[in-house]
Amino acid sequence: MASEPPDGWRSYECMAGPYSRFVVRYPRSWHALAPQSGDPVHLQPDPRSRLELAVTVTTHPMAIHGPQGILDALAEAAGARGVEFERSRVQLDRWQDDGWAGSWAWTERGHSGPTRGWWLVVIGHDQGTIFMMATGARTDLEERADEVEGILASLRLPPSDLLAPEFFPHALCQLLNDRRFRGEQPWGFNDDGHLQSGGLVVRLWDLYRAYLHSGDLEAIAAALDARARDGLDATWADRDWEEVRSRLRVVLRRRETVRGLPVVQVPLSEDLVACPVLDSGDQMVFIPTEESERWGLDPRDLLTNAVASLDQGGPARLVEVRDDTDGSLRAFQIADGDGYDSGRLLCPRVRSTIEEALGGPLIVAIPAAGLVLVARDDEAMRHDLAEAADLGFHRRPRPLSDELWRWTEAGLEPLRG
Repeated sequence: MASEPPDGWRSYECMAGPYSRFVVRYPRSWHALAPQSGDPVHLQPDPRSRLELAVTVTTHPMAIHGPQGILDALAEAAGARGVEFERSRVQLDRWQDDGWAGSWAWTERGHSGPTRGWWLVVIGHDQGTIFMMATGARTDLEERADEVEGILASLRLPPSDLLAPEFFPHALCQLLNDRRFRGEQPWGFNDDGHLQSGGLVVRLWDLYRAYLHSGDLEAIAAALDARARDGLDATWADRDWEEVRSRLRVVLRRRETVRGLPVVQVPLSEDLVACPVLDSGDQMVFIPTEESERWGLDPRDLLTNAVASLDQGGPARLVEVRDDTDGSLRAFQIADGDGYDSGRLLCPRVRSTIEEALGGPLIVAIPAAGLVLVARDDEAMRHDLAEAADLGFHRRPRPLSDELWRWTEAGLEPLRG
């Protein structure tokens, strides 16, 4: 349904602070009536044309999930106007890559005056909904049908994975609390609506602008984590190597979430890095590079020690994934829940245990640090794990990879072919 409008059309952008809710184009012979950068916007031909015609566009911070969500929204809008809704006459279609659209038209025959036509279009995805209503004398709608269709088809929404202002604060708060370890103050909102953890108070608007610029909620949370944990680094500051080596653990992170942070990190394949950390039982602390330099250890030395420490720390908790039909063992989820599940993919003993139970070779889905799935490589499991990787990567906190990986004695490598 979406298409490019003719050259020379005007453009109207509906803004919520720095966030663009939608952009719509309209002919130069039309004009827009709207609050400054807000909605609803009413588009009408020049009054001198004597056309009884208008297009109204408005937004609603309501998620639309698939075609059924579109049908429900159309039915609700029709009911609000006292019109009997006919589902069989609805036209449904995909809207770009991440949304759905539905349209429905009807006529209204009054006791006097011309017959009026109505055309309702609903477009939406996970971050909001747009209602577009074209109305006017039926003859005028028919005469200017191409222009009206061009206006409706010109609508552009922001991507569904870009959080709207209504969803950003709570999503960020949830992610920060998911990253929190025992003993740390929980994140919440104070009386002024600012995000707060203990004595750290953060204004959300500047964070939201940074998020819109980067499109990466995990990176925003990682930067806040670094600020919130500045005081925790003193737990291990100036300790000798022998005092800390038994506390070493390791986690996997996306390269972009720790890029620029002065902490020890070792690049792996693709966009993943391994980060040695120190664990005190209720807190995890990333290791400043200056501390590793003081110990005389380079990042790979620290990683080797961290993997050995984690691998020797007791057997990993493995949750069985069984076939719904015959109950056969299909896969394992590494699910200790201590924050180090992703790091266990670097542990030889864990790999050997899983390979002995499943057979080999092994494939892995690591959509998020808290969701690690391991299976024996076959066509069916490639399909199932690929779905889990794609879904979890886009919906879970601390995303890692939307691809599948091979897990061999040599380590992790992207699955190709």
